[in-house]
Amino acid sequence: MKFDAGFYQRYYRDPGTRVASREDALRLGRFVCAYTAYLGFSVRRVLDAGCGLGHMRGAVREFFPRARYVGLEASEYLCKLHGWVRGSVADYAPRAPFDLVICHDVLQYLPDEDARAALGNLARLCRGALYFSVLTAGDWRRNADRARTDPGVRLRPAGWYRNRLARHFHPVGGGLVARRGYSPLLWELERPWPAPRRGELI
Repeated sequence: MKFDAGFYQRYYRDPGTRVASREDALRLGRFVCAYTAYLGFSVRRVLDAGCGLGHMRGAVREFFPRARYVGLEASEYLCKLHGWVRGSVADYAPRAPFDLVICHDVLQYLPDEDARAALGNLARLCRGALYFSVLTAGDWRRNADRARTDPGVRLRPAGWYRNRLARHFHPVGGGLVARRGYSPLLWELERPWPAPRRGELI
């Protein structure tokens, strides 16, 4: 893996080449935390799996000031710089699970076997809400800024991830999924919309 100082300078620090800014990450983190709180999850432990520069930590502290934040990171460079826990989401095994797990733009860097293991491990790590996002093949075709996005990743279809996550989680909107057995109250149009049936008026 290439997660050294040069990688983070190009894709995260340099305004001329980065794919997203610290402010972008903080805005996303605030949304995730606000939505998690809105849905009624009690959050005392937070895992940021693949935390990178730790931009989500500010939002976690803002919304859940008493929660313990754990940054998990594979980059030796970042762990030395920020003091994160060094490890992989594929096999990280803490003593206790987390109420909120954030896994943002991580699994596209893992080969299939490790990505499958990571998805299974997320079910063990998360006892409440999981925010999960990843660059998919469809995103690469339609949404990604290819001049700024790292092309050295595995581009899988969205269904590859959805099918595996669905074994343990159900979607509650906005990239957040809830552990099966926990059903937050959502009004009908707040829920993820089902695909329309053939011939159905929408």
